[in-house]
Amino acid sequence: MYQHVLVPLDGSATAEAAMPHAEALARQGGARLTLLRVLPPPDSYVIPEAVFVDREQVMRSLEAEALGYLRAVRERLEGGGLTVRTTTRVGDAATAILDTARAVGADLIVMATHGRSGLGRWALGSVADRVVRAAGVPVLLVRPSEPPPG
Repeated sequence: MYQHVLVPLDGSATAEAAMPHAEALARQGGARLTLLRVLPPPDSYVIPEAVFVDREQVMRSLEAEALGYLRAVRERLEGGGLTVRTTTRVGDAATAILDTARAVGADLIVMATHGRSGLGRWALGSVADRVVRAAGVPVLLVRPSEPPPG
């Protein structure tokens, strides 16, 4: 079984569809979970030039919000007896997921996917597709409509 499962979350219902699957795997095998929230880099935000914005303050605020979200999910999981840690990264989502998986020694990545195919996937790219192709560990992709195991 797996020992360490990485679960990327962005706060959306789509991303959280992966949680029941990750929880079930962690319970079955006694794996620990690492919850990851990837924040876009500050230069990716489109802000009108007429508006003065302290980008560092914006990033601190976004990170505080992300940490609060992850803490709430972690506390719920720990209340159910699971071992959980949380982390945030700034940057490209696929790269951050892959880097985090290596850094924490994850032997499985469980993440949700929108399930795009064909032209939509080609035109928009896919974080999940990039992770699957480059991960050195298995990746379980969950569509939001899939019921959890068990």
